[in-house]
Amino acid sequence: MPALPPATLIVLNWNGRPFLQACLTSLLALDHPDFTLIVVDNASDDDSVAFVRQQFPQVQLQVNPGNLGFAAGNNVALGQLATEFAVLLNPDIVVSPNWLRHLLAPLLADERVGVTGCKLYYPDGRLIQHAGGYVTLPQAFPGHYGLLEEDAGQHETPRQVDYVIGAAMAIRRDLLERIGLLDEGFFLYYEDTDFCQRARRAGYQVVYAPQATAVHLESAITRKGSPTYLRHFHTGRWRFLLKHYDLDEVMGQTFPAEQTWLDQVDPVERWAAAYAYRQTLLRLPGIWAARQAHGGSATTAGQRRQVAGGLVELRQRAWSATGALKLLQSRWRVQPQPFVSRVPVFGRLIARLRQAWNDVATRQYVAALLAQQNEWNRLVVEELSRPAARLAELDGRQSAAIQEMLALTEEIGRLRERVAAVNRVGRG
Repeated sequence: MPALPPATLIVLNWNGRPFLQACLTSLLALDHPDFTLIVVDNASDDDSVAFVRQQFPQVQLQVNPGNLGFAAGNNVALGQLATEFAVLLNPDIVVSPNWLRHLLAPLLADERVGVTGCKLYYPDGRLIQHAGGYVTLPQAFPGHYGLLEEDAGQHETPRQVDYVIGAAMAIRRDLLERIGLLDEGFFLYYEDTDFCQRARRAGYQVVYAPQATAVHLESAITRKGSPTYLRHFHTGRWRFLLKHYDLDEVMGQTFPAEQTWLDQVDPVERWAAAYAYRQTLLRLPGIWAARQAHGGSATTAGQRRQVAGGLVELRQRAWSATGALKLLQSRWRVQPQPFVSRVPVFGRLIARLRQAWNDVATRQYVAALLAQQNEWNRLVVEELSRPAARLAELDGRQSAAIQEMLALTEEIGRLRERVAAVNRVGRG
């Protein structure tokens, strides 16, 4: 193995106090001869900062003024990087002693390698959580090689992958100098996928290094599947999609697949997706600028209008599929059920006799009760539907206003280009 150069390890923390002891202790026990360890704290409101200062005075501490998110928080340290390699870490990572040596090995062996990631285990140390990542199209959902597999040596070969997760990711400094820092348009999730995509577009390789092993507790930031997780996840997913993929394919494949998917997921995820579509709509001008800045293919005004319209339709579809209310609207009426019998041969006769007795004895009484219950059910559903309908109306108006704003933004851009052209002619 080549001589080991200095490296900078950056642990981005937000309210990760319960995990810092194990994480920092494991990092300080690394057998790498020369590294700087920095904790960047995103304005935690637990006692993370005081804990690091008291228990780990040898660790550098950078306290941000607010929760800047994953990308912007890490960029605070990456922007001041003085070593050839940087390693990003979550506070819920516990590494093996030789982890850093193996993580940097592909970078040292081949200058075409720009990013490396490691093998991550679940807390039991037996089941694999991550052995490199891949992106599935047309909706850009992420996948992990080896997920939930018991490690029997089946993922011991280094390989190029679509991405590695930012929970434990090494980066070459000259890659940062070439493609820039993490995209701060992502707050949480998909920043790592985006960065790896940009690296591969620039001709670098993203490599999974299997001998670099660590445990990922995966619980320090947001609970997977929670509303907060889902909102950030789907907002990041759509930024990533619109930054990197052909817009004709997005319109022709992604939008139809998303519509089908919306009909299949539970209400919590639909509402999170609706939030993501709105956030994406509001941020479209910035997304198009980032797409251009980070090497994406050019887009036309027509494509951009189609995308905005498609996001409006998705948001409306997400809102209209309101789960429980929709079920109530379709099933509020109570119907009397016919009598049946499973007795062979005489079953039909028995059912008819029961029905005749019910007609004589209880039909008039039960019919009145059913009428009262149905009237009550109808009034309940009607009252519940009014705010939902009002919300849908307001959402439609808001979506139309956003589309109008985007159209005006496009027009302002064209006018600025004309003014700049006139000024150039005047100066000439």
